[in-house]
Amino acid sequence: MLRQRALGREALVTMRFHVLVLVACAAFVGCGPPPPALAAEDCPVAMVKGQPSQITLVSSAEGVSFEPPKTCRGSYPDAPEYYIRVHGHGTRRIDYSHRDPNECDTHDADPVACPKVHFMAIGMSVLGAMTKTLGKRNADTLGLGACADSNAPLDQWSMSSRIHDFRHADEALRIIDAQLRRWNIGDDWGLSVSGIECAELL
Repeated sequence: MLRQRALGREALVTMRFHVLVLVACAAFVGCGPPPPALAAEDCPVAMVKGQPSQITLVSSAEGVSFEPPKTCRGSYPDAPEYYIRVHGHGTRRIDYSHRDPNECDTHDADPVACPKVHFMAIGMSVLGAMTKTLGKRNADTLGLGACADSNAPLDQWSMSSRIHDFRHADEALRIIDAQLRRWNIGDDWGLSVSGIECAELL
């Protein structure tokens, strides 16, 4: 009799545990398989407009110096993204450390006294110039570049500003080059070309 009662209590505890697991799964994402990836056709703005072939600017050591677009998978399987690395010609380096702004974070600072510029300073300058020329709808974002790993150290984030249409690529590359020269930067900066992510309703 005692054994039957013990088995009954064990069965009740097991049942309660299973119910709690089901409730927990329902409260969070769910216990079933993950939903299929949203196709870009369900989110047209996720697609980059135009093609890399629309870049007519020619890279040169004396002029704008950049690498061919790197293609990678974006947030949607059928909507690739692109990253273009632009090379600086100056002597100052980009500082990716976590620190407060200081007197060196200006474009006209003495390169001997201030050999480094914080990435936010040059980044905001590039972004400001791009939005002023191309418009806020055509140029946005300062941060993780397309094709980069968000788990990597900050200096490997391929920092960049972003456009959504290759018809703006030539002008965007000229702007980045002009800002790197203005700040006397010898490090690289990036241009990401990607679509706009759609919000997914839960």
